[in-house]
Amino acid sequence: MNIFSENLAKFEKLEKSIINICSFNNLKCEFIQGKILSIENTNISFIEPHRVIIKIKEKKLLLIYYDQENLFLYNRYMPLEIKKLDALL
Repeated sequence: MNIFSENLAKFEKLEKSIINICSFNNLKCEFIQGKILSIENTNISFIEPHRVIIKIKEKKLLLIYYDQENLFLYNRYMPLEIKKLDALL
């Protein structure tokens, strides 16, 4: 059984918005590249989303996103917009 990994497309505009918000609020952020994992000779695949870790003092805030329109706080059940992220920080 072979597992293939492929990088998920990055969205520079969304990442720049997050970087701008973090720099305005004097916070540090780290981006982790998402991946598409698929198993050879099957129709099974798994999408690992992009992750953004924002460090606020000793705490960490985790954001995940798949594309430009879907940004979530911690998991897929907490959608988040850039305006709300700015107000949250």
